[in-house]
Amino acid sequence: MRIESMLPFLEKNEIDRLIDDVLEEKVDLKLYQVLPFATEDKIDAVIQRAFDDDSITVELKHLLPFLNDKQMDVMYDAYKNQLIHHCCVDPDEMIPYLSKAKIKEIFEEQMQKMQLEIKDNVKKAFDEISHEHKK
Repeated sequence: MRIESMLPFLEKNEIDRLIDDVLEEKVDLKLYQVLPFATEDKIDAVIQRAFDDDSITVELKHLLPFLNDKQMDVMYDAYKNQLIHHCCVDPDEMIPYLSKAKIKEIFEEQMQKMQLEIKDNVKKAFDEISHEHKK
């Protein structure tokens, strides 16, 4: 009998224990198989553990569908602030799961960054032209 078929019928404490065992690679299950049955508190703990414990390797993309807006925003901010070092995550994969406020914030940051890059490129072009005319 496969343990995956029992997951919907397990108690929360059993799911929590199983998640810990998955994280510590004591059982041959993937985190995304167990997370649909986890509580929000346990998911918060998994996220924090993934950030804090270098011995735990979590593919954060597997967490994305199970996070609420607050958890997702915390994860994005951790990624942005380079607090996520050993976890695999692509920020573009996070977008569909972020809160509307966070998406707007990211959009505004990206627009500002693009405007600064354009200004910098224009300045470099003028400097090059000016330098060429002085020769």
